[in-house]
Amino acid sequence: MTYFSHISPNDRVTYDDCLVSNISVDVDKHSKEVTHYRMSVQKSDGDIEIRKFRPEEIRHLIDVEILVVEHGYYNPTRTRDRELYGSRELNGANAHQRERVDLIMQQCRLMERYRAMGMQLTRDSVKEFRSSLVEDYETYQARKFYGTQKPNAAQRLKRLPADSTLLDNYRKYRRSNANPNVFLPTETDPIELDLQASLDFCFVMERLGKYATSYPASKKQVIDDMIQDAKRENAYRVSIGKPEINILSTRQYERWIDLYLDPFEVTMQREGLAAAIKKFGSFEPGRRASAIGEIVLFDAWRAHMKVLDCTREEYNMMCEDERKNVKFISPWITTAEDLATRAVVGVSFSKTPNQEASLECLRMIYRDKTYLFREMGIKDSHWNFICMMQEGSNDSGSEFGDEPFGGALFSNAVRLLASTQMNGAAGVSNLRGAMERFYWTCDLKWARYLPGYTARNPQARNDRKYLSEVCICFDEFQTLFLLFIAEYHKTPHRGLNRRTPAAVWEELSQGVEYDPTQMPSPAQFREACGYHTTAKVTAEGIRYGGAIYSNEFIRNQRKTRLADRIAAPGESVEIMVDPYDLGGISVLANGDLISVRCLDPNMAGKSLREFQAERKLELLKAEAEAREQEGSRREAYDLWRRLSNSIMRASDIGIFGYTKAEVERARNEMEFGKGQHEKPFIGRDEYQDPLTEGGFKTGQPVRPEVAEESNFETDDNVSIDKEPKTSMDRFRSRARNRKRK
Repeated sequence: MTYFSHISPNDRVTYDDCLVSNISVDVDKHSKEVTHYRMSVQKSDGDIEIRKFRPEEIRHLIDVEILVVEHGYYNPTRTRDRELYGSRELNGANAHQRERVDLIMQQCRLMERYRAMGMQLTRDSVKEFRSSLVEDYETYQARKFYGTQKPNAAQRLKRLPADSTLLDNYRKYRRSNANPNVFLPTETDPIELDLQASLDFCFVMERLGKYATSYPASKKQVIDDMIQDAKRENAYRVSIGKPEINILSTRQYERWIDLYLDPFEVTMQREGLAAAIKKFGSFEPGRRASAIGEIVLFDAWRAHMKVLDCTREEYNMMCEDERKNVKFISPWITTAEDLATRAVVGVSFSKTPNQEASLECLRMIYRDKTYLFREMGIKDSHWNFICMMQEGSNDSGSEFGDEPFGGALFSNAVRLLASTQMNGAAGVSNLRGAMERFYWTCDLKWARYLPGYTARNPQARNDRKYLSEVCICFDEFQTLFLLFIAEYHKTPHRGLNRRTPAAVWEELSQGVEYDPTQMPSPAQFREACGYHTTAKVTAEGIRYGGAIYSNEFIRNQRKTRLADRIAAPGESVEIMVDPYDLGGISVLANGDLISVRCLDPNMAGKSLREFQAERKLELLKAEAEAREQEGSRREAYDLWRRLSNSIMRASDIGIFGYTKAEVERARNEMEFGKGQHEKPFIGRDEYQDPLTEGGFKTGQPVRPEVAEESNFETDDNVSIDKEPKTSMDRFRSRARNRKRK
């Protein structure tokens, strides 16, 4: 059996909370495949019901937890735990004892059933109903142990005990209120009173803990429910001979609620988080930083607004039907903030949180970002906030790896940049209070004034219909946020004693602790924040983006065997590129990254954006210069072409393709219909169509001597003129003349 091949006596199988006592299989005789599983399910009244399931149904029953397999359910440890919580089952019994007690309980249930049918509790009356008792008892065993509806001779069934034994067991059954533990041997272990007192206290406090729930109930109601449970537990303990729970006064239980229940939990569950924080919370300023880069906070925020998932240029090129199909998205903003100055030192945008966005934000904190302000038209502000990070603080969100100790890419990048990392739990805003306050400022002073504002919840949205307001494209959203950052840097900040982040940055950047020259090397930036791509291997070196990268290692690769090279000539090799510095690349070779510098020294420190802009500008300049000189070029071109054509026409030579006469002659030869290997009756160059040339010309008979004198050839008194010389004679072979001689 695939699903139940490892069932042991300590395991329990239940179907719809009913115990399964036996599992057997039906096998096809021909294919030897399991067709059905037969289970003996014990119902609540003690009877056994045979249920059959197909193999594909077993997986569904297990997935929806209708069929439950509990491994180790009857081991001593778990049995003892259930006994401490007052479980009404066989305490400390092994598999053999559970089987024996179950048969005794079935005998007692049969006695109770037939007693309701008129059987008296005497030996003679039991003897009258014994045949029916035996039949029901054997049917129960056949269903329980063998999975068949009726017993047969091949089954080993236990006999029904004597009438006196049935009567004695039934009397115990009634006195114990159907408790199966009375049929077990008497326990010899003494009861530990101290342990029992602790268990009784846990029993009471577990029920008094209902006072700290989100559905508040009064203390009196909770205490009354607990007392009712304690009385039922005492009745059960009396039946098994255990000490009862001492029930105290209502006032004493009220004191226990106030004394032992957590007041913060009680207030939070009954009145809410805000009330609990107001009542028990305290103010702490948190971590502080006095130097630029001492602590840099990282976090991602999903903007409370909807924007169009396209650029403005793409949107303007769309028709009305295409614009209706543009999706609405809520962009994510990954931000890095310096704790000492509250200045934003890095930002990146993405449609979903990812590690590439966090790496881009990390790389930006080491760059001058003023060019972003200049492209948007800001002339009076700069963003030259270069930060040498000493410690990065972030949560364990998906943009930082979604792992308990940080993602592999972001954590490795922080380590390569010679910084430390403090990775906190996601969703706990108090660990990064300054960053969370910045996002709150973005929501209060920026997002709510833009079309498509969704707010943090529908209640704060009021009557705004954001779906009808969405008109900002994704690229415009980025521009608007960068403009807000420029405003934020010049705005007084309450955490800086009403000073602006830009002013505090200017002050701290003049100190000796701020040294922008002590930055990581370009190779560290490239390996930490770069991206993987491929490049072609050429004879000059490695070509990427129009630039050539080479060093001694790359040059020596051409001297090694082809099998030992990192890539053959013309193939691609994996590299890492820093988009903010194309002065070098890192080549993946033999499991290691090797730095390779660019042959052009002007590429050092040049970003991919700058390089592409320069290439575009160079192409535009070249096109402009070519257009200025197009007239002179065309004049020279026309002159030499006309001169060349005139020379060819004068010499009767055409080198550009076939003439019209040659095309017509080739068509006629193709359509003539001769065999592929037959010899033409006339040479190719001398062929003339008699229909177009006026027919054949026959000569008159002449005398032989005249023919010799006139250089004529005769054949059967037919004269043929000697062929005149043409311009094609220089290309002809002399084999024909030699053949005639």
